[in-house]
Amino acid sequence: MRYQTYVLHLIDGTAIPMVEDYDLPAEKGIVGHFSKAAPDEIFTVGDRLLGFAYIPKSSIVYLETGDVIVR
Repeated sequence: MRYQTYVLHLIDGTAIPMVEDYDLPAEKGIVGHFSKAAPDEIFTVGDRLLGFAYIPKSSIVYLETGDVIVR
């Protein structure tokens, strides 16, 4: 499996790492959702083990694309 890493950079300086399936079509991934989202839309980031963060799009300054992880 291959995974694409991202970092969400928020207005307050918080950096939230996230990972998604590398083979996920771009329009269904975080980049596609972010580009089409309304300013007041809420993004959910996390998992059932560690919990979830609910982030308004207006709080995200930019998305940083990271490495591809192969497992």
